[in-house]
Amino acid sequence: MLSQIDRQIIRSWYNHLVEPRLAPFYSKGPRLTGPRIAVIGNCQAFGLAYAMKLLDPSARVSHFSAIAKTRADIKLLAKTLATYDYVFSHEFLHGHVRGGGSAELCELLDKVIMIPAITFSAFHPDLVYLLDATRGHAPTLGPVGPYHSALAVFAFRRGLSVEEAHALFNRNVFEALGYFDVWNDAVNELVETGKSKYGMDLSGEIANWSRRGVFMYSLVHPRPFVLFDLAKKFFAHAGLPTPAPVNGDYYAIDDLGRAEIFPIYPPIGEYFGVQGSYTFKLENYHLSSEVGEFVSLKYFLSECYKVYRRSTPAQLTHPRIEAWLADPAAVGRIITLAGENLRKGLLPA
Repeated sequence: MLSQIDRQIIRSWYNHLVEPRLAPFYSKGPRLTGPRIAVIGNCQAFGLAYAMKLLDPSARVSHFSAIAKTRADIKLLAKTLATYDYVFSHEFLHGHVRGGGSAELCELLDKVIMIPAITFSAFHPDLVYLLDATRGHAPTLGPVGPYHSALAVFAFRRGLSVEEAHALFNRNVFEALGYFDVWNDAVNELVETGKSKYGMDLSGEIANWSRRGVFMYSLVHPRPFVLFDLAKKFFAHAGLPTPAPVNGDYYAIDDLGRAEIFPIYPPIGEYFGVQGSYTFKLENYHLSSEVGEFVSLKYFLSECYKVYRRSTPAQLTHPRIEAWLADPAAVGRIITLAGENLRKGLLPA
């Protein structure tokens, strides 16, 4: 089966070599006289590409998704991207494109402009990925795809019941684990990474996003206005002009809203002055046929435990969870709070 990159390579060569010759005889859209722009990267790449197209409608903008494994190798990808005027790329590792990752792409093609992907944990401090080292660090999938709760995994690993795990989802546990103290570190990490690795200062953008409230659906899925602001930032960084101001919100497509959405737990939402919930959204990329499903915390935990019982220890590891388990004081504190909350009937819906 062809990956999205494989299909995009075929489409790109058609657009580059065939379409111009057919244009005098047949055209189903306006002639594109602007630059050819390629965006390659993770799940944020489509939203960036869409925003770049909105910023310059005369440009031909192509999106290459470095997520699934490709048949094409890194040399063919580089040869294809060489036909573009501007190439923006997230970091991506070996394993997606045969023969290399973004580092090898940069060696083959000096026009690549590396750009930061947004990772921000303050709204979802409990969210973790469980990467299975025995399967090339592939994610362990649960009821909400690759999204897991550190508290749920800890509870299972320590032999707590589902009800005891449920009792952990309260303010006193979040306070004990520092879940309300993540904001400054998350901002500093994003700003310093942007400056040191990419030569971009995102502090102004982060301030603007913060004023708009919650700007992430998960650790790595930003809302559309974030990607629109990043596209403007990357245009300026590359020296690309923007023909005219445009309202990104008006034309926004919420591509990442179709994916899983991890809730902002109510105590954390209250801390940030926004509405929180324990409602988990499941992925749904076929909105034309089904509206999708949402699940409660109780259901989420029971399904997580089913998955964890079928998993090996190597599939249920994360540095934060291992640190908790290695600290007798932390283990005792968490288990004590679980028992106290359960006796008080503090099982949030």
